[in-house]
Amino acid sequence: MGIAWSRLMRLWWSGRGDTSSMVAAPVPAPTPEFDVSKEKEPPSGPSTMELRLMVQTDIPSQTSILVDGKHWTLSEPLDIESGSPPPYVCVSYVWGQGRTTNPIHPSITMSDRTLSTFTAAARCVPGRPIWIDAFCVPVERMKKRATLESLGFIFARCEAVVAVLARKSMAAVEEMEAFLQIEPRPQEVPSASLEALEADEWIRSVWTYQEIVNCPSLWFVSQHREGTEPRKAISGSDALSIIGNYLNRWGQAGREGRKILHGVRNVYPHADDFQDLLADWMTSDYATRAALKIMSGMNERTHIAPANYFYSMIGALTTQPSARGTNPSIEELAEVFMELCEQKGDYSFIFSAAPRDPRPGFRWRPVPCLLRSLIAWHIVGEGQDGERVEDGVLLKDVIVLPVSGGEQMNRNTEEFFQRAITNFAEYFAFSEGDPEDMSPEERGYRILTALKFSGCGGWCTTELGVFYPQSQLSAGEATTICIAQGVRWVFGAPAVAAVSLDSEHAIHYVPGIFIGDLDRSIPKTTFLLR
Repeated sequence: MGIAWSRLMRLWWSGRGDTSSMVAAPVPAPTPEFDVSKEKEPPSGPSTMELRLMVQTDIPSQTSILVDGKHWTLSEPLDIESGSPPPYVCVSYVWGQGRTTNPIHPSITMSDRTLSTFTAAARCVPGRPIWIDAFCVPVERMKKRATLESLGFIFARCEAVVAVLARKSMAAVEEMEAFLQIEPRPQEVPSASLEALEADEWIRSVWTYQEIVNCPSLWFVSQHREGTEPRKAISGSDALSIIGNYLNRWGQAGREGRKILHGVRNVYPHADDFQDLLADWMTSDYATRAALKIMSGMNERTHIAPANYFYSMIGALTTQPSARGTNPSIEELAEVFMELCEQKGDYSFIFSAAPRDPRPGFRWRPVPCLLRSLIAWHIVGEGQDGERVEDGVLLKDVIVLPVSGGEQMNRNTEEFFQRAITNFAEYFAFSEGDPEDMSPEERGYRILTALKFSGCGGWCTTELGVFYPQSQLSAGEATTICIAQGVRWVFGAPAVAAVSLDSEHAIHYVPGIFIGDLDRSIPKTTFLLR
């Protein structure tokens, strides 16, 4: 979101571990999106994930590879139950479209970028065993599925992740770094570097999120052409400082006389996501990462198969190895994700934009599907606390507002609301402001649609702010709005409306966005979702 993260980085970097043994040396190119779309076979029983590494060997074979004069082969499965694995490095890249024969597993193909990517990683961190998907994920389907669902375990336990970017992207980061050092500061900030990041396949991929957020140390490299000097490796903390400060400068420079600091997301959503990803890596870990933050981080990312979306979300949520069926449906994977959230006591997943489950006892819950967040915006907080009880789910530390209709915002809330709208209108560079006859609530909805909110267009005004529902609120006896406090945005928080239905003696739940000044002094309570 165009925020300068340099001060935040210096605060957090001291706790990210010793990286003195990392050698700055780059090389090859990026990429994979593992296509794990459904194989034509019935579901089968659970299996156990495998952790195998590429290791150097003095004995070449038909299934070894040669990199810089050294032979590498695939190890036997490591014992992850009784002992810790040896130090190793994970590789993050994107497969792209090209395919070639896999020298480690001759029965399958791999990305035509895999070998050059492996070379880049081996040169960046010489002497370390390496985990790379094309070689280390089992071929056998049962173990493959369990391993893909255990990527959070694999990437969290590595010594470092080496992310191999496209040459243009790496050059763009270096150009940004050089630009930020120019004195006196230029008034115009070029867009070409941001355009290069915006187009990068790795930055857009769903796999990228879970591969980065849990890793202890992060390095960026790129491929280089034969006969050219490799570019230096850039640490994750330096990348965050460079990209965050550049986005900040670009937004402050403005376009047509306007500053559009937060509007960076509208112009370069993937470049902005890259910054958010790095900030998430720096400031939180899987134990305290809210489900809604993960969902928000995945909103703009691309995937070949819907299953990949959930494998990445699950990997970002937990670092425990998995043993599951080989052919789970999207609905089953969604259930796995929500069950894992509930086990952690984090119910922020209920603030998904997905419709609610029609089953009695589950009407508060999203239907099992691709769980998108209401908006892709930076989340503050470690999750929405709650627990299962006999009658449903009890949310804790929430603000509960009964709605009677015809309410108006109090003076303090109205001032906050107007200020938030004015700031966002400036940042998004709306043309000529809003029509004079447009209500504050309608202007607020316009702001949310700029953030890609897909709500119904209605709203519900309260003394503390305005609730914008995802879908139309049903007419009923009473409506109560439950506002989260464990997860928030700078302008408000996600919320859910509970509408009592006369005819069914049931409750209809609608998620939405609450814009208002949720002062810490406002009393918190519990709220039962039935």
